[in-house]
Order: sequence, then C-alpha cells, then structure tokens
Amino acid sequence: MSADAASAPQRYSRVMACAICQHRKIKCDRKEPCSNCVKANVPCTPGVPTPPRRRRRPNQDLRERLARCEGLLLQCAGTDERAATHSAKAHFPLTPSTHGAPEPEPPVSRPSSDGSPQSPRPAGMMVQDESGLRFMDSHIWTSIYDELQGMRDIVDTEDRGAVGATSCEDAIHDSGVDLLLSGDDPTIRAEYLQPDPVHVFRLWQLFLDRVNPLGKVIHVPTVQPYVMEAAAKISNVSLPQQALLFSIYAIAITSVSDDECAAMFNMSRDTAVHRFTLGAKLSLIRFNFLKNYDMAVLQALILFLWSLQGRHDRYRAWIISGVIVRIAQKAGYHRDGEFLNLKPFETEMRRRIWWQIVVLDSTLAMASGLSPSLLPMNWDTKEPLNLNDADLFPNSTEPLYQRQGPTEMAFCLILHRVYKLSIAAASPAGEMPSLGEPISRQASGGKSIADGVQATLAKASGAAAELDRAVRELEEKYVDPKAGNAHVAALGLRPMLIKKLDGMAPCPERPGSGLETSSAEENVFRTLVASLEHGCEAYEQMAACKFEWSMKLHFRLDMFAAFTGQLHHRPTGPLSDRGWKVVEKIYHQHPELFDMTQKQNIAQAHYALRSWNTRETAITQAGQRIEKPPFIDQLQEALLALDCQASWQSSWVPPSTLMQELSPLDHLVEGSGPSEPNWASWGDSLADSGGQLPQTSFASYLGGDMNSRNN
Repeated sequence: MSADAASAPQRYSRVMACAICQHRKIKCDRKEPCSNCVKANVPCTPGVPTPPRRRRRPNQDLRERLARCEGLLLQCAGTDERAATHSAKAHFPLTPSTHGAPEPEPPVSRPSSDGSPQSPRPAGMMVQDESGLRFMDSHIWTSIYDELQGMRDIVDTEDRGAVGATSCEDAIHDSGVDLLLSGDDPTIRAEYLQPDPVHVFRLWQLFLDRVNPLGKVIHVPTVQPYVMEAAAKISNVSLPQQALLFSIYAIAITSVSDDECAAMFNMSRDTAVHRFTLGAKLSLIRFNFLKNYDMAVLQALILFLWSLQGRHDRYRAWIISGVIVRIAQKAGYHRDGEFLNLKPFETEMRRRIWWQIVVLDSTLAMASGLSPSLLPMNWDTKEPLNLNDADLFPNSTEPLYQRQGPTEMAFCLILHRVYKLSIAAASPAGEMPSLGEPISRQASGGKSIADGVQATLAKASGAAAELDRAVRELEEKYVDPKAGNAHVAALGLRPMLIKKLDGMAPCPERPGSGLETSSAEENVFRTLVASLEHGCEAYEQMAACKFEWSMKLHFRLDMFAAFTGQLHHRPTGPLSDRGWKVVEKIYHQHPELFDMTQKQNIAQAHYALRSWNTRETAITQAGQRIEKPPFIDQLQEALLALDCQASWQSSWVPPSTLMQELSPLDHLVEGSGPSEPNWASWGDSLADSGGQLPQTSFASYLGGDMNSRNN
C-alpha cells in the first residue's frame, strides 16, 4: 500500500521545461537546475503549465431564443399564397414629363395637407445599445428586440473575463467623430498637413477623374485657381477654401487603393486619409462653420462626410448629415434660387449642392434604421440642369437653358431623378410605399406583417415599370456611352435597379424560374443570395468604369459575417453553391479582408473557415470531391502567420460584439453585399427601414452612401 501511495502522485506529475528555456525556445533537460541555466549562471525557474482552455457549454436558453427569432423571421418572410400579388398595380405619385429633360418641376412637398386619409405611422421605440439609447421606427424591431437582447446578454455573460471585446466600429480609426465638439489645436498648422505640390496636382486629377463625375458639388473652373495657389502655400487661400481643398484631397485619396497610394504618394493610404481629414476638420473648426455660412464650407462638409463613409459608423455619419442639412436650410438652399432672385450661376450651384445633400442624407438615414429622410418639408429646389461646368459663368446674368446631348452631369441627372421618385414615394400621401411607407399592423389595418409585405411587394412591381420609364427617358436624351466612364456607369444604373426591384417578387410569382423553394426560410436565404449576387455584379460594373471605390464605401463587414454564419447551417445544396461563389467574389473584390492586423478581419476569417470546414465535411461524407477555392488557402495561411492562441485570445471579436452593429434580423439572415447595406426585400430592409422596403434598393448602387466596412 505504501508503494502504491508513493507512486500515485507521480502518475499525474509532469516536469515542465524551465521558464528560461521556454523563453529562449531551446530544449531543456528538465532537471533542477537545468544544464542550460547552470551554463548561463542564471536562476532556474520551473515552467508553469498553460491553463486548460475552458470548454463552452451548450446554452439551451440561447438556442430557444434563437429559435423564437427564426420563427419571427419566417413570419416576416413567409409568402402568402392567398394573395394574388402579381396582379396588383401601383404607380409613383409623381409622373415625370414626357417631353424630356429634367425641366423645372413642382416643389417636392412631403406631407399631405389636403386632409386625405393617410396610413398612420408606427410610433417606434427607444433601444439600448453600446452607444446608448437610440430611436428606430420599426414595428418588426419592436417585435423581436427583446429576444435579441437576451441572446446578446447570454453570450456576453459567457465571454466576460475571457476575451476583451472590441467593436468592429471601434476598431476603425475614426478621424471625424469629434468634428462638432472638438476645439482647435494651435500647434498644428495647415502647412504641416499640406501635400507636396506634385502630390496636390495628382490628387486634383484623381478627384476630377474618379469623384467629380459621381457627385458634382463644385465648379471646377472656379476651384482650380485655388488649387494652383494652395500648391505653393495653403495659407495663401482663405479658411473656407482650405477646408474645401483638404476635403478634396481626402475624398481623392479614398478613391485609390493601398498599392496605388504607396506608388503615387509614398505613404500608406490610412496615413494620407487621416492627414487630409484632419486638415479639413481643423479648417472647418477655425472658420467656425456652425456660425459662418459659406458655399465653399458647405461643399467641404459634403465631401468631408463622403470621405468618412466606411471609416465612420453610420449613426454618427447620419447625425453629421443632419448638421449639413440644417446649415443648408439656414442658408436657404432648400428654396430654389429663381424664387430668391439669385444669379443664374449661384442658382445652379445651389441646386447641385442641395441635391447631393438629398442623396447623402436619405441614404444615411436608411442605413441608420430610420425613415428615408427627415429633410425640411415643402422644399422646392429644382433639379440641376444638363450643363457642363464650362457653360456656367459666375458673373453672367443670362438665364441658363438645358444643353441637348451628353454632358458632365449624366450620372448625377439619373441619380437625382431616382431620388426624386423615391422621395415622392416616401411621402405618407404617396401611393407607392416601396421606399417609405412603413409595414406594420397599424399601417396595414390590423393585417399580419406577412400580408403587409405581400401588398408592398405587389406595389414594388409597378414601381419597377415606372422607374424604368422615367430613367430611360433621361438616358435617351443625355447619356452616351462614348462620352466617358461616367456615362457608362450611368447606363448601368437603371438595369441594376430594375433587377433589384424585380428580385423582390416572391418565388410563387415566378414559376419556372428555377428558384422555387420548399420553405419560407429557404425563400429568405434565396433572396439574400440573389441580393449579394446583384451587389457583386454592381461592383464589377462600377469597377469597369474605375468607380469601384464608391462601392467599397458601402461594404459592411458585420453583414458579411452574418452571411458566412448562415452558410455554416447550409453546407450543401444549390443555394449554398451560389452563396460560396458570392463569398469568393467578395474576398476577391475586398483584398483588405486578408489583413490579419485588423481584429474584425480575424473574426471574419474564423467564421468563413468554420463554415467551409462544415461544407467540406458534408460533401466528403456524401462521397463527393470538392475543390478548395484559393481564398480559403489564403485565409488559412494568413491565420497561421499569427501566433494562433495568443492572437485569437487578444483579437477575437465575440459574436455578440458583431451583433451590436447588426439590426435585429441582420445577424440571422444577412442583407448586404459590397454595395448593399440592405438585402433585397425582407429582414434588414424591414428592420433597418422602419418596416419599409428599402430605399437602398435604389440608393445602394448610386455611390451616395451606406456605411460599411471598407479598405
């Protein structure tokens, strides 16, 4: 017995290598003291074994809550076979002129004042997230928010103390969040932030080629002399012009890739963006932009906000957009210059600026989960004319007339017309609610959410025809693919939008298409995959015109993570095959996702590899062979380059953290491709849009907005 008792402890003992040998990564003879420490004449300290990794236990409560959320999702997405939605008819309340051009049109009046019956809007609710209380006017959010919050609490409780959570939004350097409240730093001079003269002209040319065609808020002949003067010394120009120039530099550098930036400017893209953004911010603060109103300041703010997208969380971006709207309103940009007896040049420039504000504010509002826009009511600013910058002269008093044929305004004309239709549709008195009318029990007369979705989808089919007619009319008059990349991109907008709207129709309405599925859940996933496919196609089309940078601004990594998580539950099948093709395209279009120095990219890589391993196992067990796509090898190599355990423990972003930035349905079925913050017709468009079909069905392809994770 004594011998057994003596040997019992030795059964579990394990002599560890000493701490010195572990640190030097050399072989230890495991004696006390070891020979290496004796030779080095240092104390030999026994090594400490690594504590065992805590095994995560199955959480039944979490599973039950997830099941209830999935049930609510199916209620939203389920098709109602009783409704013959394909026969429903609807039209936009605003009918474009059949005589062509974006002629002056009646004022855009938001609410109805004629006493006509209107559908009541839901009251909305206040929700709590990591940044505090915020409002969302979505009935569906109200229905499932408690369940989602409970799931987050469960995951947070299990992860507390084990991993330091870092939000995806916080992981991105945010240069503009303190614009409204920060003070001036007198130690930083504009000359310190100014690019070299040769770089100034490169940035200016990049702006003219890649940015200006998508959003014409400046008059190039007027601004160019300031560029020349500031190239020598930026303090030679006024503070408003300094802010405008730094904003131009910031948005121009945003349009280049990391490799292009290093080759052209001998600095990293992140460094350049931060440098120019800081210059714009300091110039605006020193001019006291909240008190002093100037056209150059408003132009700078628009470009400044545009450059922040993808680096700035979408809620704060929308708040800054609201400040820009109020400044423009205070300066009277919401009233057309003809009514204010302004010069033709100023009238036309104010129109261009106001309509770009409309684009930014509407899309940012949708990205924030609010109604399409909270623009001032009864604004009457007309659409810009079809004119080149060379047709505008600051001192001219002659009236301006439409130019026949293609001009520099081609892309913007179509963009503005689409938003004009969408704003009219978003009015409570409008008949076409696909972009604005909330789908709720209040608004649908007590019907179920599924009934409301079906009715709205039926109206969306009419919207596609109306949009097609209105935009095609502009194309025939003002767009010519031989006139440049902006015209090619403009011609691609209408087919993308029509395809997007057509994709909203439920499967039963399209027999023989090969897309019919056996359950509402599969129908949702099919719609999601189709939405991502459309997004990838949109990216490719814009990339062919050298405007892919604008699509990168819309990429949302949290949405992509949710989509790869869904693939984990669908390892095989036709939809899974299509989904993995989309994932491969997205990794090809966003090579920055392979950068494992970013914590959110590490989390996304683990999600993708986990889903791929599930797929590979399922296909192998079925006796089939599967070819591993190159991006899987790249992800595995990138992760192997890290110290796996230490890097994962310090950098892993828990699912609950990613869900903080997801809307209630986003983490169940994703809604965003490289250009889409919302998926085609169901979850995110309903949750993030106040229960309405997405305005971003129009807006997401237009280069105007949407936060995302990019670059």
